[in-house]
Amino acid sequence: MTRGQGAELVLDMVGVDATLRMAAQVARVLGHLTIVGLGGGALPVNISSPPHECSVASPYWGSIPELLQVITLAQQQKIKMLVEHFPLECAGEAYQLLHAGKIQGRAVITPNA
Repeated sequence: MTRGQGAELVLDMVGVDATLRMAAQVARVLGHLTIVGLGGGALPVNISSPPHECSVASPYWGSIPELLQVITLAQQQKIKMLVEHFPLECAGEAYQLLHAGKIQGRAVITPNA
């Protein structure tokens, strides 16, 4: 699918050993690997995996009670969310805008209905 180049972005939504190994195998040099899943796995790191200069991030947004507190604050309009929505077919455009710093807040890609 990537013509041997590897994936520019890999999102591991599970986070177990098997998916982390696969994520490291399919990422590309200078790519991005983001571990979202909390499966408790470990990412194998050695001289060739993940690829050279591939960034790895494991963002953690807090607990369910903390999420509920944030939702409550948003409903009370005590915090403002900056979100731009894009249909799936415009994902490339959204990424270019993000890369150029032309989106304030978040870009959200939604699947076609």
